[in-house]
Formats: sequence, C-alpha cells, structure tokens
Amino acid sequence: MCYLMILLFSGVTMAENLNKFISIAEYCPGIEVQADYSTTKNFTGSIVRGYKSQKAFFALIPAKALCKVHTAAKLRGFGLKVFDAYRPVKAVESFQEWAKLPENNHHLKELYYPRFSRLELFEKGFIAKKSSHSRGSAIDLTLYELSTGKELDMGSRFDFFDEISHTESPFITREQQNNRRLLKDLMESNGFKNFSQEWWHFSFRPEPYPNQYFDFDVE
Repeated sequence: MCYLMILLFSGVTMAENLNKFISIAEYCPGIEVQADYSTTKNFTGSIVRGYKSQKAFFALIPAKALCKVHTAAKLRGFGLKVFDAYRPVKAVESFQEWAKLPENNHHLKELYYPRFSRLELFEKGFIAKKSSHSRGSAIDLTLYELSTGKELDMGSRFDFFDEISHTESPFITREQQNNRRLLKDLMESNGFKNFSQEWWHFSFRPEPYPNQYFDFDVE
C-alpha cells in the first residue's frame, strides 16, 4: 500500500497538519488509471499544470469505497478506469487561464466542446472555478470489460462538454443509457453521488475534507 504525505491547503493557505492520500492503482489493484491530464490527450491539448505522472490519488476514505465499487464491478465482468481523481488547485487555475486564451486548436474544440466558447464552459458549469477534485473527494471514471479491456460505450467521450454528456441525456441509445446507469448504480451503492451534467463525475459523501483544498503535485 502506497501512502503519500501531503501538505494541507485551505484555498491557498497552508495548514499545520498533514493528511494522507493514496495511489489508487496501488491501493486497488486492477483499477486502470488513464490520467488524461498528465498527457496532451485532453481538452487543453497540453500536460496540465501539477500533473507530473500518470497516477491518480484519492483521499483514503473515498479510496476504500472505490475498491468496493471495483469489487462489485468485477462480479459483473467489468473493471474501473480512472480519468482523473485528486486535482491540484494549480491545475484548476490553469484551466481558468486557458479559457482566457484565444481559440487556437479547432480540432480539439471539435473533439471536446464544439458548441461553446472556452469561457462558456465555466458559465454553463462544465468546468468549476473551485473543484471538489481538489478536496480529494471527486473522481472521473468509466467501466471497461475485463475480458477485452474495451471501455463500455457511454455515448460521449470523457470531458465532452455538451448536453449529450448529461447523465440522463435523451440523445443517446438505450444501450448507452444502460451503461451509464450501471456505472451510476455501482458508484451510488457505495457512497458516491453523480454530477448530473457529467456521466463520468462522482463525489464521495460525506466528504472527508469538505472545506479544504490541496495543491501538491501528482507525481
């Protein structure tokens, strides 16, 4: 089991005590970690500030619950694939900086946010200015088939900012609806709550650090 000791931040203010976050892949073997923000394969087109390794960290209590989700999924022939979990404050700030820049990559815009401007992603609630990810309680993930390694068809890609990504979107097939419902049921049966605008986003309740934000690097 791998533990990472980190400095605790409330906003950007350092607190005195230390807290433990864990590496999801090491704590829950079998959970895949894709960690898109540690690569250029994300909506910004760049490695996001604060992501120095393709790892995913989570507060300990939500991580224990996530292991239970993975165990339940395996009984159905599926595994969990994590796109993002803990997110440094500096990463959230970098998204805000990115949103103010001129649009310079129309290919990425078409892949991730074809109907909106960068600033509209914040105005419409697709990207938060203060994120529960930075509190160590939120996670973005999907299901994959254990037999083939193939992701279930959820009707839209991770971080596709549009109405079709709303969990209960009417613009997807019945199979895609069932796949989203399976993920939602597995997560909510173990203490997580879905964010209705994003089928992939879940937050653990109650949060272990509801009023605290962290800013250590993912490495």
